[in-house]
Parts: sequence; structure tokens; C-alpha cells
Amino acid sequence: MGISVRKLLPVCLAAWLPAAAAWGCTLFGAQGSRVLGGGSLLVKNRDWRPEYQEMRLVQGPLYRYYGIYGGAENHMALKGGVNEAGLAVFSASASSIPRKERLAMGPWGKGALKELLGSCATVEEALARGTDLGGPKFLLLADASELAWVEVGDHDQVAVRRVSNGTLSHTNFYLSPEFQRLNLKEGVSARHRYRRIEELLASQQTPYVLEDLIRFSQDKAEGPDNSIWRLGSRPDGPQTLAAFGVWLHAGARPDVFVKIRYSPEDQGREDVYQLDGAHLFPEQ
Repeated sequence: MGISVRKLLPVCLAAWLPAAAAWGCTLFGAQGSRVLGGGSLLVKNRDWRPEYQEMRLVQGPLYRYYGIYGGAENHMALKGGVNEAGLAVFSASASSIPRKERLAMGPWGKGALKELLGSCATVEEALARGTDLGGPKFLLLADASELAWVEVGDHDQVAVRRVSNGTLSHTNFYLSPEFQRLNLKEGVSARHRYRRIEELLASQQTPYVLEDLIRFSQDKAEGPDNSIWRLGSRPDGPQTLAAFGVWLHAGARPDVFVKIRYSPEDQGREDVYQLDGAHLFPEQ
């Protein structure tokens, strides 16, 4: 395995649930027999303070990709996306580490998502690529045959969990036992969001369709600050700004669902749309 790794850590999910910070995202997916029609389903709920966002279709070195960007109106960064080859990559911040300490452990690695989406067709290829992911962060990757999360820690260490028939989720704290020392900040929101998405993923015994996971992404059961879809208790505090869902299925280009507010003040007036692969990535 690559991804700029000096040491690859074995991973197993623990029965306990550590704490995390308030800022962050919720990433989750299903694969194989858990998906009606096969393939992989993947969703990113993007949580942050209100800011500008947009969706872009970008031509990479090998593949076009459709990505979500956020930040200042004239300076936005890629937060995740899906490419025409059928690889999706979503990111989440490691906010269980205080920001000052996190930045000291390495730069964010801003070009990593762009490189993976623009040049890789599968999870295997992405993991083997040797891309420098920078400092601490979390990634959820998927193609039609598997899901994987990657936890980037300190000292260039990573932990990887891969699933080819089941479900996977992540929020903003480390799940791998080897990285528990990096869960330095208490955060009620991530703990609630992780528990809730795991509960929702376990609640349905029939195979999922994309609409099921989008329904989970809209869940508000834990209140304004701790739900998967966060309304926020402060107008300038953490809120869910977008949901980006993908269905990756063999032999076809990916289908997507997007719910997004393009301007900071548009809470409750989000744009919602779905595109199939033929319309998202038309033949050139």
C-alpha cells in the first residue's frame, strides 16, 4: 500500500466510542449485498461555519471529476468528489486534535484530493499511489467493489479499513486503537453523529438504495448541534452546509445526489438535485 506511508497500522473497530470536536463532517457508505443492484453507496455531510460553496466539473490529468468546493467566495478548496472512472473520495477534518497541534503535525495536503480524483480509477489504485496526504485528516473512498476509510495520523502513519460487503462510517475522531492518543479534544457532536449513523445503518435489514442513505443524511434526531443534519444553535456556528451522495455501480458512470447551499445565508433554501452518470459525465 502507498499513500506516503512509512508504517501501515492494522485496524479493527473497537467497541468503545471516544470523543471528538464540534467541527467536522459525517461520512458513511454501504457496499455489496447491502446495496440494491450492487456496487457502493457513499455520502458526505459537510459541516462547517456558514460559507460559500459550489459544485464544479473539473478535467484532471486522466479523468473528469465532479467536486464540492467551499471557502471564501473567491478562494474555495476541494472537499471531495467523484470521477468518471467511478472513484469517490471524501475528506473530513481530524478535529479531535487541537488546531495548533494538528497544523504542527503536517500541512493539510491540499492537492491530495485533486490528484486522487484526477488520476485514479479504483480504491486499490488510490491506496497504492503514494500520494502525500499531508497532516492529520480522514478520507472515505469508494469504487464499485469496495469502501475504505483512511486515518492519517502523525509521523506519516496511516490506518486503513477496507470493506467489500457491508457498511462503513466515520466522523472526526480516530477509530483505530493505535491512534487513540490523538483523540485529545472532547466533542459531543462527533460522538453523537457517529453513534447515530451507525444506529441508522444497522436499522435497515433490506439492501439500501441511494435515497435511503440520503434520508439518513437528513436525520435531525440529536438536536441542532449533534444531529447528522445540523441546523446549529448559533448563526455563525457549525452547521450542515451540504450533503453529497454517490452510487457507484459496475459498468456505468456514477449517479449523484446533491443538497447544497451556495451562499452562507441560504440555510433552509438549499438547492437539491440528482444526476445520472450520462448527464454528469457526457461523452466527449
